[in-house]
Amino acid sequence: MNELISVIVPVYNAEKYLDRSIQSIMNQSYRELEILLIDDGSTDSSLQICQDYASQDPRIQVFQKENGGVSSARNFGLARMKGQWFMTMDSDDYMAKDGILTLYEAVKENQADMAIGGFEMVYEDGSPRDRRVWKNAWSGSLKEFGEELLVPCFDLHLIHNCNNKLYRAKTFWGRRAGWEFESPAEQQAQILFFDDAMLINEDIWFSTRMITRTKKICLVPQVIFYYAQHQAGDSLISRFNPNGVETCFRLLKAVQGLLRRSHAPKDVVNEMNNRMIFHICGFAGLAYYRSGYSRRQCYEEIKKMAARPEFRRLLVSVKPEGLKNCLAVLVLRCRLIRIYHWMCLALYGRQRRAYFKSQKGQK
Repeated sequence: MNELISVIVPVYNAEKYLDRSIQSIMNQSYRELEILLIDDGSTDSSLQICQDYASQDPRIQVFQKENGGVSSARNFGLARMKGQWFMTMDSDDYMAKDGILTLYEAVKENQADMAIGGFEMVYEDGSPRDRRVWKNAWSGSLKEFGEELLVPCFDLHLIHNCNNKLYRAKTFWGRRAGWEFESPAEQQAQILFFDDAMLINEDIWFSTRMITRTKKICLVPQVIFYYAQHQAGDSLISRFNPNGVETCFRLLKAVQGLLRRSHAPKDVVNEMNNRMIFHICGFAGLAYYRSGYSRRQCYEEIKKMAARPEFRRLLVSVKPEGLKNCLAVLVLRCRLIRIYHWMCLALYGRQRRAYFKSQKGQK
């Protein structure tokens, strides 16, 4: 007998895309679903659309809450789900017809705690689609995943997104001996929720932490869902986020926990450390130099970032790869903050001027 799978969908002002998204879940070839639509304080017709579909399909449950962001809405659903397995889906994305069945058959066949599938990025402006799929079926222990697939899956962004995975609910709820909690609240609850304070990097943080909890993982070489890409200004990643760099350090802690738990070899540790330096420095550029921060503010923020103990340890331990990382590590390791600041002003100069010009035009 098939097990119940909970699909959690946060909904906020998504009337333009909601029909496509909900119908793609309703029409899944796998039928034993619990579909939780969490309206996060929408001000358009999203709630009514959800309620209309709930009247057509008894598998759909609609909840309404005050606006708190996507992480808050997902947590609302996680606290109420009843499935033995669960997935998340964003209200502007849509699923491949056999997406859930493909993941479910993979976890059952391989006795895995999690299945990771591919996705296809669909661009609103009609640009060619970007397909992110691992080349063949794979299954193995957490240790084997750390050795063989952590880096390539990270580079394909298969870890970055939390919607391309099927999770065993027991992995989410329970804990095994030796698991290290990030906070007293999490230790007390023994549950891994999304962090409401993380407005960016929350997907990859959650995926990384869930992978760390698994004993066995499998990958499928199929597209599971279609990832809608909107105009740059509509994307969180393209907008100023004052908390962006701080979330990178939360992610760094999660990645380092995964590396320890999977007993990753030294070369994998170094490759992931390189990727985290690139990630952190990239977000620093977005948060500080491509925003309304003055030059003095940019300098002071970079100075604070470079002085963080966890960043100092990362800079000391890494063997840098690639021109940008080599320059960044060399300069920051030697605490040449002003030189790094000048490098960033030069690198992001055009975008910085464009930002200030756009802000002037809006006045």
